[in-house]
Amino acid sequence: MADNTDWVSGVDDALRKWADEHGGESVDPRGARLLLDLMRDDLRLAGPDGLTPELLRRLLLEVFPETVVAGADEVPDILATAHRLVAFLGESGAVPAACAAELTAELDALAPRFAEVVAAADTAERQAAAEVLHGMMVAEGVDPDDAEAVERWVRAFEALPEAERFARTEEYLRRAEELVVPPVRVASEAELAAAARRSPLVAEALSGGSERLRRAADEAGITGEAGIAGDADDRAVLDAWLRLFDAAAVPGHDPSGGLTPAQLVRNELTGVLIHLYEQDEPTAPEPLAAALMLHVEQEYEVADDRRALNAAVETALAEELGNLVRWGVAETRGGGYALTPLGVWGVRELLLADGFVAPKVGELAEAPAADLVAGLTWHRHDTADEEIDGWLARRDPAGAAAELLEVMRTGTPGARNLAAAVLERVGPQAAGAVRDAVRHPPVRPYAVLWLSRNGDPGAELGRAEYVWMFVDSVAGMMETAEPGEAVRAALTEAPAGADMAALIDDIRRADHPDAVDVLVALGDHHPDKALAKAARTAAYKARSSRAGAAGRGGGASGSS
Repeated sequence: MADNTDWVSGVDDALRKWADEHGGESVDPRGARLLLDLMRDDLRLAGPDGLTPELLRRLLLEVFPETVVAGADEVPDILATAHRLVAFLGESGAVPAACAAELTAELDALAPRFAEVVAAADTAERQAAAEVLHGMMVAEGVDPDDAEAVERWVRAFEALPEAERFARTEEYLRRAEELVVPPVRVASEAELAAAARRSPLVAEALSGGSERLRRAADEAGITGEAGIAGDADDRAVLDAWLRLFDAAAVPGHDPSGGLTPAQLVRNELTGVLIHLYEQDEPTAPEPLAAALMLHVEQEYEVADDRRALNAAVETALAEELGNLVRWGVAETRGGGYALTPLGVWGVRELLLADGFVAPKVGELAEAPAADLVAGLTWHRHDTADEEIDGWLARRDPAGAAAELLEVMRTGTPGARNLAAAVLERVGPQAAGAVRDAVRHPPVRPYAVLWLSRNGDPGAELGRAEYVWMFVDSVAGMMETAEPGEAVRAALTEAPAGADMAALIDDIRRADHPDAVDVLVALGDHHPDKALAKAARTAAYKARSSRAGAAGRGGGASGSS
C-alpha cells in the first residue's frame, strides 16, 4: 500500500522547483503545503488530479475556515497561493489544462465569498480570544476600566513563554466551566427598585445595629432613609441596595478554628444563596441544612460532637433565612425557601461580579444565530424554549433559516444539532433557503429531513443520511458529555427495534469525519458485549479502509 503522504510531499517538492525555474516566482511554501494537506486529509484526495471546481469551493469555503485560523488581511495572499498552485498543477501536467482553467475560473468566482467567510471566522476567533483574555484579567484582579493596568497585564502575559500562556489559559477555561449557574428570569428595573425601596435592609443599616451594614451605607452615600426610599432614581436605588446586600450576604470567609455555629453559617451564607438561586423549586430547610453541614465538615475542623453541631447549625441557618425573608431577598413557599425577584437579581449581580456565567432568560433574542446556539447550551428545556421563541419572533422565517443553516454548515456537530433543533421550529416559508442548503454535505441530511416534514414530495431521507445524522448526534453529545453518557443517550433515542449490528456496519462505511470516534465510543460503552465487540472491530476496519482508500484514490471501501 502506498504511503498516504507520498503525493503531497512529491507535489510540494515539485512546486518549489517550478517556482525556482520561473525566475523566483513568489510562492508561499508553507501556505501551499497547508492547502495540499487539507486536500489530502479533509477532501481525501489521493492525488491532485482529483481536484474539481466543486471540491475547490468546498476546500476554501468550508474546510479552510473550519480548520485554519487566518486573519481577514491574509485573504489576498491565500488566494494568490491557491492561484499559483493551480497554475503549477496545469503547467506540470498534474491536472489537464482544461481542468486547470476551470479551477482558475472557480477561484476568481469564489474570491468574494472566501473573503466573507474568513472575515466572519476571524471576527468570531478574535471575539472569543478577547473574551477569554478579559475573563483572565478580571479573575486576576485587574480592573478592565483601568487602561494602564490592562496594558501592563497584557504586556506581561504576552512576554510569557508560549507553553506557559497556553497552560494559564487552559487552567482559566477549566475553572470557568465550574463558574456556571442556570439561567434565571430577571424582573424589570422598576419592579426591582420598588422592592428595594420596601426592603427593611436600609432601615437596619441606618439603625446602626451592624457596623458592617453601617459602613456599607456610608460608602453608598445613604445618609437617611429618603436617600433610597423616595428621592433617588431606580438605578441609584438598586446600586445602593446591592451594596448593602453585598455587605450583609458576603461577610468574609474565615476557615480558622474556634468559630461559633452562627459564625460558620454567616461565613457560608453565599453558598446558601447560590443553592437557592440554582433551584427550580423551593428548598426545604432540612436538605438545605444537610448540604450546608456537609460543606462545613469539608472546609472546617469539626469537633467530635456532630449531633450538637448539626442542631446548632440548623438553628443558625434558620435565623439567617429569617433575615433573608425579612429583607425581601427570600420567601417561604410550598414548605421551603426560594429567592424573591429582588433576591434573584441581587445574587446574580454578585455572581457576575465574581466572574460567574449567569445567563438571563431573554438576552439571546437579538443575538446572531451562532451566539444563540452557543448560549442555549446553558439552558434547561423550558428556558431554552423561551429563548428560541424570542429569537424567532424577531426574524422572518427565511432570514432565521439562513442564519441557522450557516451555523450548521460551518459549526461543530454539537452546534449543528442545536441549530437543526431550532430550524425545526421555523415555518414552511423558509423552504427556499433550506432547499439551497441541500448542496452542502454537513447540512444535507438535516435539510432533507426538514423539507420532508414540511411537505416537499421530492425530499426523502435515505439510509446513508440517517446514519450520518446518528453519527453527528453522538459526536455532538460527546462535545459536552462523557462518551458513555453520549452512547446511553443515543441508544435511548434510537427507534425501537433498530438493527444495531447493521447500523454499526453502516457507520463504518459512513462519510463522516467523526465516524471512527463514534464507533470507538460504542465499542467502549455499548451494554451488549457482542455489539460492543462489533463496534471495536468496525472502528479498526474504518481506520484501515480510509487510510487505504486515500492511498489508492478511492472512497472508503465497502468490503470487509
